[in-house]
This record gives sequence, C-alpha cells and structure tokens, in this order.
Amino acid sequence: MKSAVLLDISRLIWGAKRVGPTGIDRIELAYAQHVLAQQASRPAYLVLHVSGLLFALSTTGGRRFVEDLASRWRGSAPVQKRGHLLAVVKTYWRLFTSVWIPGPWLRRKLRKHATPPIFLVVSHHHVGHGYTIRRIRRVFGAKAVCFIHDLIPIDYPEYCKPRTELRHHRAIANVGRIFEAAIVNSETTAQSLRSYLATMSGQTASQLKIRVAMPGVRAFPVPDVATKTPDRPYFVMLATIEPKKNHLLLLNLWTRLATSMAAPPQLLVIGSRGWDNEQVVDMLERSRRLRGLVFECRRMADADVGSALKGARALLVPSLAEGFGLPLAEALASGVPAICSDIPALREVGRDVPDFVDPLDLFGWRDAVLEYTEPHSKRRADQMIRLAHWHAPNWAEHFEVVDRLLGDLDPC
Repeated sequence: MKSAVLLDISRLIWGAKRVGPTGIDRIELAYAQHVLAQQASRPAYLVLHVSGLLFALSTTGGRRFVEDLASRWRGSAPVQKRGHLLAVVKTYWRLFTSVWIPGPWLRRKLRKHATPPIFLVVSHHHVGHGYTIRRIRRVFGAKAVCFIHDLIPIDYPEYCKPRTELRHHRAIANVGRIFEAAIVNSETTAQSLRSYLATMSGQTASQLKIRVAMPGVRAFPVPDVATKTPDRPYFVMLATIEPKKNHLLLLNLWTRLATSMAAPPQLLVIGSRGWDNEQVVDMLERSRRLRGLVFECRRMADADVGSALKGARALLVPSLAEGFGLPLAEALASGVPAICSDIPALREVGRDVPDFVDPLDLFGWRDAVLEYTEPHSKRRADQMIRLAHWHAPNWAEHFEVVDRLLGDLDPC
C-alpha cells in the first residue's frame, strides 16, 4: 500500500503575492501539480507548516489555489500594480476561506491509509529547525524527504548573506540525520552533498538515499502582443541581483563598450534585487555611461520575459556558482542561445550547446558579446545548430525518479 504524501507548500502560500515565480517557486508548484494529479494512485495533502504544526488544505481548496497561482504566474493575469494587487487579494481570500484540516483531524484522516505518511519539503522551509521536523515525524509517524537545491552557502559562503552559511550547515546536517532521503537537482549538487555528509559522524548520514533528478524545464510563454524591446541588438541577463550571479562583470563590460563603440549593444537586466548589491545598484541607477544602454526590469511576468528573450542575441549567465542553472535551461528550451560561465553545474545543464567563458575573464566575455552582436555571427549560428539537438529536462522524467524513491519508502 502506498503511503500518503504531505507536501509542504508553505513557501508557495507566502510567496503567492509575487508577480512571477523564483526558481524554487517553480519547483514547488510543479510538485503540487504532480501530487494532485496522482491522487488516484497515491493519497496526497497540501500542507501549511507553522513551527511544526501542520494544516492541510482540502483537495478542492488546494487544487483551486494551485491552478490560480499557476495561471497568474504564466502571465495570463494582470501585472499592472492595481490589477496585480486585486489578483493577489483574490488568491489569498479564496485560499484562506477554503476548508482547512488542522493537525488532530489530519492525523485522524491519515489513520485510514494504514501506512505512515511521507513528509515532503521542496523549499528548505524550516529544514534547519531540527525540532520542528522531529515533531512532525513523531506526531504523524512520518518519514521525511527533502529537495536540496544547492550547497552554495557552505561551499561559497562569500557569495551569500551573512549567517546563511550557518543556517545551511544546520539544514544539511538535519537532512543527513533526520531525513530518509534527499532529491537533488544535479550531479554537481549530489557531489557536494556526499562530500558534506562524509564529514559527519555516525551511520545515519551515510544511509541517506540521494537521487538526482533535474527539474523539468519549459519554454517561456510568449504573449500575443509582444513586449516592447530595444531597436538595436541586445542581450538579456535573468537573475536575482546578488553576488554569486556576477552582475558586476557585465556592468563593467558594458562600461567599456560604452566608451569604445559608437553603437554598443544593449543589456536588459531582469530580476529582483537581492542582497549585498549596493555597487551593482549604484551602477544601474547612477552611471552616466550605462544610461540608455543597460535597463533594469524588476517586475516582469513569464510571458514578458519570453518576449524579451525571443529577440535577444543571447542570454548571458556569468554566475560564479550555481546548483543547477534554471534560467540557462529555460532559455535553451525557448530556443535562445546562451553565453555562460564555465562552471560544473552549467556544463551539466547546457552540455555542449552554450559558449562557455571563465566567469572572471572580462575580455573573453567582451569577445563573445561582440561576436554575437554581429548580424551574421558564425559563432551564434553554430550554437543554434547545436541547440537543435539539445534535450530539455522534463517533469515526466523528474517525477519518474521521485515516484520510484517514494516507492522505496513505502512499507513492503
């Protein structure tokens, strides 16, 4: 008999106000859609996790919330400030007026399934709080599975918020000690996880089941009415403004282009502002050389991002570290060539398709950008040929791995 799944969608609930999803949001949303679609074969409950207390959404309420959120993030809902606000209020109103099942009633429903449930958390939500995870395991008799996106705060603490390293150490240590299994998005992340677990004492960490399953990737939707884009060659960078994304390299490059070319290409910087980004923000807001060349776009729905990418000479991904590289995969799935950092995770995703450049090689990036700017660029044309044979990771393959893992955790 298959165990019921308790999928924690806390991040989706608190993040439903966003105009567009982050990479982690996309993954959690895909998991919610999958478990709802598979309810005939495996019971599932979407749960809100508050300090170790679980509240389950009714099937109808959960399905309505997921469909509403997916529709809005696909770009079919308004992104103007007033229209977006009304859509968010509607989403939350329908969510919190749905039928909720508190913990005691949820335990009563789970007893009908006769097998211990599996608590599945996709967003690292409260994974660092060992007490709350242990409480869920104890109260519900649950096994626990976690999706791990990366170990960058441990491997590269210099690129992350202060104190993030400590929180990530706690989270990954808890995964090794408390969880039965972990799903990772790439072999790069798996290797980092195995190396970390090897430093832990005891047998528990060594018994953790680790499964590699690349997230599914889809092409960006393109609206019927195209978003206004620059009337000269342009490139796109799609990433939260934070140190590991290496925005400074491109801004310094475009500063050089502004002083060395009569008509340099333009750059669209798409993404929200993260942390430790004062120098990047200062350049975006105050640099006279970048004015009219570099444009920051902070509020864009997926459809508008797709429209912007469609006309770009390439997506630029100069990241210093990545666990997977979702924007790269989504751009390739959309038929858009990419120039990206020569780092393991991006090599794993892009394989031999993108043009790879050292993330610290300013002149290498300059040469690649200038070549791709040319209207009949051979280097770009060669990548388009390679791109035609690139296979995008898909959710069907991902969930085959996940479902096999859950099956391994079912009672014999």
